[in-house]
Amino acid sequence: MSSTPATAIPGAATHGSYLGSASIDLTTAVQTAGQVATVALIVTAVAGFYLLTCAVWPFGKCRRCTGAGKFKSPFGNAYRHCGRCDGSGLRVRFGRKVISYYRRTHTAATNSTSKGARK
Repeated sequence: MSSTPATAIPGAATHGSYLGSASIDLTTAVQTAGQVATVALIVTAVAGFYLLTCAVWPFGKCRRCTGAGKFKSPFGNAYRHCGRCDGSGLRVRFGRKVISYYRRTHTAATNSTSKGARK
């Protein structure tokens, strides 16, 4: 009596051809790439709209004093100025900070004396 070890049959050999599953995977990949492109386009449009609104309206209400610029004391009628906004009630929006950083960097790069200095 000779005993031969049992071998496992690969799953791909028993469940249809390899090419059939590859075409399904390719179709899924194309649909996924289209969805990723659509989401990227939507995110880019929203970010562009936000930066546009930050360029037009650079200030928002201070979050600590909710735009009042002052706090009322817990006892009595005394007021004090908000320490975060120095009593103005405004704060610079994050998008405006990004725009200002880009402008400073671009201006510094174009006005550099090390590039193309004329005598």
